[in-house]
Amino acid sequence: MDLMRYVERDSFQAVAAMLVEHYMPRAAAKQLEIAEVFRDLYATWLVLAPLSNQARGYWRPWWGPGVAMSWLRVEINRCARPCLGRFSFDWATAQVAPGAAAAKITDDAFLAHAEALLGHALGDTLRANFTRYVLGGLVWRAAAEQALALAREHQAAFMWHEDELWLLARRPFSADGVAWVDLRGGAVDILQWSVRVAEGKLQARMSEPTVQRLKESVRGALASDASPEHKLRQINAAVRSWHHWARYAFDARQEATEVEAWIWRRVSRHILQHSPKLLAAYFSLRTATWDTQLHFGRVSYLLDRDVTDEDWLKIWNPRR
Repeated sequence: MDLMRYVERDSFQAVAAMLVEHYMPRAAAKQLEIAEVFRDLYATWLVLAPLSNQARGYWRPWWGPGVAMSWLRVEINRCARPCLGRFSFDWATAQVAPGAAAAKITDDAFLAHAEALLGHALGDTLRANFTRYVLGGLVWRAAAEQALALAREHQAAFMWHEDELWLLARRPFSADGVAWVDLRGGAVDILQWSVRVAEGKLQARMSEPTVQRLKESVRGALASDASPEHKLRQINAAVRSWHHWARYAFDARQEATEVEAWIWRRVSRHILQHSPKLLAAYFSLRTATWDTQLHFGRVSYLLDRDVTDEDWLKIWNPRR
């Protein structure tokens, strides 16, 4: 498949530049080196994203948390698969060639280009996370297809993303590198949630590390020298990010009530007491919406005609 010529097209570069300007306006305006890296990553992702639709079980970055939570609910509640198998992908040893062969990509120039981008994938920075979004569906394609064959053999459910592969089964089975845990025996953190199985049903809430990170963000914002308006924007952003995951964890409402009370005490004392007009801008978990519907990722979402320009733009958000 000749891909490199598409990356070189002015239209792809123009779209990549537009996405960087939208999501990283400061870096783009100042022409920082990171903006150039992201333009390169976006141009590559624009080429690779449609190919991810061919990857079975792949949790695409634009599907959102609701799809992953729905997969857990269906496979555990309906199909009675309480045993979770996990296989973590090692980006320190990642190579493009095996996944490219599985995806039938033979363009040597493009593969060399993608291989060079792997150097950005390590760490917990936005650049590293985004590089894994861009290349994960390609790099781990062969490993995922091998795991899929094993899952079918053992009638297990299967899902994977750029950092990890998951199996859900009625009982554990032998698989190289897979660590098994029976969710009936206690809670396990997966993504941003803490999940367990009780009386045959999935129970999901936000994990303790996510709560602590949220509180650290609130403390950091309040301790800064920023204006009250900016402090509140920072806090709102952190709470919305937490709620982005919590809204699908149907056992997290009580947890959210407790977190909201903790945040409100500090915001009201340190911000609203001195700037009461900012109350209207405060994002409260008490009135936030919750979503317990089942969500199933649309395979053709990238090219569906009923996807609005706004929705299409959100697909390329570098922050999952």
